[in-house]
Amino acid sequence: MHQTENINPLERDLNNLFAGIEALSSKIDEINERVDYIGAFVGMETGDKEAGEHVEPPGQLAGLSLDIIEKVIPQKDANALRAYFLKVLSLFRRYIKSIIIFGSSKTKTGMTATSDIDVAFIVDDTDIQKFTLEQLKERLFSKMAEIGHAFSDKIHAQAYPLSEFWASIIKPNPVILTLLRDGIAAYDTGYFVPIQMLYKTGNIIPTIESINANIENAEGLIMLAENVLTNKLTLDLYNAVVAAGQALLMEYGYLPPVPKEVAKELMTVAVEKEKVLSADDVNKIDEIVKWFKKIDHGETKTVGGREFEERLKDTKDVVAKIFGVLEKLREKSGVKKPVIDRDLLKQSQEKEPESKYIQK
Repeated sequence: MHQTENINPLERDLNNLFAGIEALSSKIDEINERVDYIGAFVGMETGDKEAGEHVEPPGQLAGLSLDIIEKVIPQKDANALRAYFLKVLSLFRRYIKSIIIFGSSKTKTGMTATSDIDVAFIVDDTDIQKFTLEQLKERLFSKMAEIGHAFSDKIHAQAYPLSEFWASIIKPNPVILTLLRDGIAAYDTGYFVPIQMLYKTGNIIPTIESINANIENAEGLIMLAENVLTNKLTLDLYNAVVAAGQALLMEYGYLPPVPKEVAKELMTVAVEKEKVLSADDVNKIDEIVKWFKKIDHGETKTVGGREFEERLKDTKDVVAKIFGVLEKLREKSGVKKPVIDRDLLKQSQEKEPESKYIQK
């Protein structure tokens, strides 16, 4: 018969509690140590600079190869780049699948001291439902660029959603194939390097469908270019001469006529009565209006580049002459001259490319 040691239950519980507290305290100290370590590295605080201390990243940041970064990027830029990577990973580690260095940074082709450092992030978008793919790409690009500027103006980041990356492998996309051909993974969780190996061993082969899609895309772009030249740009010239002619007639106190009557009214008012335009000026307006009407009605199917250039020159000449007439009339009457803010006009056209004066 063995004698059981008599232990006070309260004392036993207290001992267990103190042991737990000691273990927790030790873990907290370890975590704080690592947080300070990451913070020092992200902030590029390298300890005693005179002693030449060099901070290495925490071992738990598995997959981030600093040796690779230093092999392809000059030391000064490498420091900024790895700090940038660590910052991005600290914020979006759950979503970042791969980080690739590419372009002249990797190939050294055409690289200079001021060259951009091209970086591609592959980001998991499979559980993001709030945004469309385009909205997500825009937000990712904006955020990665914002973070990058805090470390170096040379960092040029691109973000590719994972779904788009896979789609670009199934139907080969030249941009993604460039990443696979020239890119080097500074960080990877098993998404980029295996695909790159498949590419380099010749196992990613364009399909008939992707070839057909590319040639169809080429044909579509040609049709779009022809359509823009034949319809959109000719409409712009038409609206330009009509708006200018109407402006001059209104300056003389007349109500703006419909487009097809502009030339006739200008001949009566601006040529015969006021003698501020020549018959040749008004004939150019009339010809441009009739030219567009034939296109609009389908009588003219296509417009050549030389023909468009001639019409563009006539349009510029006529509009410039009418603007000059308006300036003289305002100067004579003591009224403020018309001022065209070309920079503001350019910005508004970029936001709203369609003309405000579409008159048919």
